[in-house]
Amino acid sequence: MELEVKFREPVKWIKDVVETHSASIRIRDIRMSSEGVKDLFEIFIPGGEVKDLSSKLFEKNRTRSDSVTIVDDNHATAIMNAYECAVCKTILNWDLFLMEAHSSESGDIIMKWLVPDEATIKGFLDRLERDGVEFDLLRKRTLSKRSDITARQEYVVKTALELGFYDYPKKVNLEGLSSRLNVSYVTLAEILRRAEKNIISSYFKKKGE
Repeated sequence: MELEVKFREPVKWIKDVVETHSASIRIRDIRMSSEGVKDLFEIFIPGGEVKDLSSKLFEKNRTRSDSVTIVDDNHATAIMNAYECAVCKTILNWDLFLMEAHSSESGDIIMKWLVPDEATIKGFLDRLERDGVEFDLLRKRTLSKRSDITARQEYVVKTALELGFYDYPKKVNLEGLSSRLNVSYVTLAEILRRAEKNIISSYFKKKGE
């Protein structure tokens, strides 16, 4: 099954960075280490502010400098302590397989997992409620074999949406998006064109038009 949950401002620094710098933040992995729970983050900030922000942010979160990589002026990756995240340790106690996790414009975190069964979903959500975690259940569904778009198309479109490609004005253009995804400009344009066509066609088919 697939489970998607929005956590309401679970980590203060994420909310601060999103609001102050119009950042887009993705959690790539959550792991238990000898030092406690750690998260692997990707941070995208328009305007070339990553370097100045990172030194202050990661020092505040007690993260070693060698755990931070500045990819370019707008993009950094970091392995950071998750002591501030009330959700992270709970997640590791359940059979949840992280598909994606990203920040919203308000600093909330939206997470999507693959989950083995309904009982796991119920147990996990009940535990969050007992722990006083503020969350909204966005979706739970049984996966079907048929999909309107391929997995690659879904990943590209979701990334474009998260980084502001579909915003007005755009937060990232096609050239910037191609560099983020390490895909050529021409190939990316074709993937988006095919995915957008399939999504729009599916929408009107479901409306019976």
